[in-house]
This record gives sequence, structure tokens and C-alpha cells, in this order.
Amino acid sequence: MREEGNGANQLSSYKWTDENIRWMLDAAKKSRYYPTIAEKIAAYLPPSARVFDAGGGLGDLAMWLSYHVRHVTVIEQDPKAVAAFRTRCPKNVSTMMGDVFTYIPDTLYDALVLCFFGKPGEVLPLAKELSRGKTFVVQSAESEKAFSLNPQEAHRITIHDIANELKAQNISYSLELFDVEHGQPFASLEDACAFFSFYSRRECSAAEVEPLLSKTNDPALPLYFAKTRKLGLLIFEAGAKKN
Repeated sequence: MREEGNGANQLSSYKWTDENIRWMLDAAKKSRYYPTIAEKIAAYLPPSARVFDAGGGLGDLAMWLSYHVRHVTVIEQDPKAVAAFRTRCPKNVSTMMGDVFTYIPDTLYDALVLCFFGKPGEVLPLAKELSRGKTFVVQSAESEKAFSLNPQEAHRITIHDIANELKAQNISYSLELFDVEHGQPFASLEDACAFFSFYSRRECSAAEVEPLLSKTNDPALPLYFAKTRKLGLLIFEAGAKKN
């Protein structure tokens, strides 16, 4: 489940469609969003690491992580997302369809990745059930949603909410805040209007959307919505002891 446009995965209510799968695949062609996140995570892992990616969506983060570690296992409960990922899954990435909250691994993984997945009250139990080493949580560092045109529509969760949960339980963690380009290309103005209508949960007109777009040199994707996102990477040990 990757919620929040072309990089999300925290809401079980998120529904994958052929249209939003296409949007995310188009975005992945034009962005270093997932490579950047993968590089930041990989800096803390040995090449021999076995990594578990919970709620992996279309698997873009897992694919980029696979260049840095021995193996990545992805779980995703939406059949459309799993099918789309399996068509381009690298050899050192395994994908399964299922619910991470009921999944029991044969052995613990070396690391757990929760990218836009998990809310306060869920992160720590998942870490203890799945990882014997580090847990990496990636979330927005700002409250505004990236692709909604509704003023002041807020995320349900930010990285600071997760940090506050760990702090309340006296669990040590590190937190890195960073900016990353996470724009969205479009095949047409009509396509852009459909995208913003989907993520704003209301009809967005061409007059509202067109001023947000710039032109590109790609005839297949001639329009682009530029967006820089502020993210947080929070790292803690699954077996961290209270101070």
C-alpha cells in the first residue's frame, strides 16, 4: 500500500487502479525519489543484508534497495500492485501478497523498511516481529499532502509522530530530514486533471491545474508537475532497550 500519490503506502483504504499504477510508473521514470531513499537506507546496511519492505506498493524502493543488499522481501496486500511489481521484479527481490500484520517470518530479517507505512502503535510491534537489526521509517516531515489541491489538507501521520512515540518510550533513534524531488509527469492536461482529482478527492478543473504544470521535451509525457518533498528517515534498533 503506497498512499499519497506516486510514493505512498500507509493507508489500508488506498485502492490501486490501472490509472494510478500508470501514474506511479511514469513518475518513477522521471524521478530520483526512490533511488535517493534507497541510497540513504543502504548507507547503514552491509551488502549481505536481508531486508524486509512492508507494504511495498509497486516495489520501486525494493528494486533500488536490491542494488545495495543481498536480498529484499516485499509484502503487499493489493493484487493489482503485486501483479504490476512481479512483471519487473529483480532476481534478488521476493514479493508476496498478504497482510504484514499477520505475517510470521521463518527467521527475522536483518532490517525492516517502513516507507509511508505504519502509524504510531504499529511501528514498534512490526519491528519486534520482523527485524533483528535496524528499522528504517520513512515518512513526510510536513503536514500538507503532496498532491492534494485542497488547502491545508494534512497527512494523518508525519515522521515527527513516529519520533514522538519512540521518545515517549525512551527508545533511542536517529532522524535525518532531507528534501527530494518527487514530481509527476503527465501525458496530457486531461491526465493531469484526473490525477489531481483523484488525490484531492474532488473534481479539479483544467483552469485550476494548468498553471501548476511546466512543459517537457518528452512527447510521451509533455507536462510535468514539479514537487520537492520534505521527508524524514528515522532509524532505530528493533531490539532497542529502554534507557
